[in-house]
Amino acid sequence: MNKDRGMIKWAPFNSLINSQYLINSLVFEKTKINKPTISEEEQKIIEEKIIEALYCQTTIIITYYQNGFLLKTKSKIKKIDSIYKTIYLENHTKLLFNQILKITNG
Repeated sequence: MNKDRGMIKWAPFNSLINSQYLINSLVFEKTKINKPTISEEEQKIIEEKIIEALYCQTTIIITYYQNGFLLKTKSKIKKIDSIYKTIYLENHTKLLFNQILKITNG
């Protein structure tokens, strides 16, 4: 019968905390993507949907880009700040217009 040391043989690779942190951060950075580009026409459609959702107080699903990742949130629009081009949602999320990629009814 073969006597295997199991996980003990891998212990030296995890003993260096700094190298494990570096490896994890490199893997995390590799999962990031570049921001998708949207046309001016798509941007206008998104702005119209934002205004409609604000006045009708409908719940929407917003897909947005933040720090290398595509994220989604479901909420109602609380306020639009046209000076800073910012949208405030009821779930305490603050988004810039240029972060938003897609809006669907939720």
